[in-house]
Amino acid sequence: MDRYTIKRVAVCMICLVVMASCICIRSRNASSEASSKSVLSASVSSEPQIASRAAVVVEYETGRVLYEKNASMKLPMASTTKIMTTLLTLESGNIDEWFTVDSEAIKVEGSSMGLSEGKVVTKRILCYGMMLPNGNDAANAAAVAVSGSVEAFVELMNEKAENFGLLDTHFVTPSGLDDYTDEHYSTALDMANLTRLALSDETFREICGTSSICLQFGDGESFWLSNSNKLLSSCDGVIGVKTGFTDKAGRCLVSACERDGVTLICVTLSDPNDWYDHTNLYDYCFSMVGAVTYTLKTDQ
Repeated sequence: MDRYTIKRVAVCMICLVVMASCICIRSRNASSEASSKSVLSASVSSEPQIASRAAVVVEYETGRVLYEKNASMKLPMASTTKIMTTLLTLESGNIDEWFTVDSEAIKVEGSSMGLSEGKVVTKRILCYGMMLPNGNDAANAAAVAVSGSVEAFVELMNEKAENFGLLDTHFVTPSGLDDYTDEHYSTALDMANLTRLALSDETFREICGTSSICLQFGDGESFWLSNSNKLLSSCDGVIGVKTGFTDKAGRCLVSACERDGVTLICVTLSDPNDWYDHTNLYDYCFSMVGAVTYTLKTDQ
């Protein structure tokens, strides 16, 4: 075999080796991509079936929607209204200044923190009274303390909603009571975005995540408040936020959950199975976040 033939054979052998290497690399990439897609599709296929009329799950940091069901449907939201009431009360300042509750404001139906005429409180105490036992008396007392009247406070609520970009939300009461009106409503997405704003306030975050607390009125009388949010003790990572119920709205629930450094917010409106649905939605959405992260890392 002459020198020219040897060179041609050598070149052919090199070409064959290069082609084989390319085929192997493409095969590995295809296998990796298929594996990533199978992880993601496995998460998607396990999407829970929930009982609520409307629901949404969003990332706290980015607002990215991970799950939605009728997320823009306008519905009454019951005592989850108190997320706005509490946030505005905290933003009004002087939250540890003592004052006497308005005797007319506390005359309200429904759940109560136990206020009576002549009680001396602070705005901080009223916020605990709103967020833990759903005190409608606390919501009205806070409204008068902040704005001078319930009506003026409701105007402030709607002004803030507009400023926050909650364009499908309208408030009529600071408590969430809605039996006499059809104009008190929000959407799951608006409530999630409101909660993102509220959780940026460290005092709000502390209050809504408190399971129980012993407080004192201005006269020294001690009293205990317990949180109605069962998810604080039953769902891994839950850090708040607010329960609600009226005959018109049904069961409403806004919660937030933190796992592995990621915080998600879940909202369900008119959901007879809310504890179970929030737990399942968190398991699903956190696994989906993990699947997306895995896919992105694989593509790098």
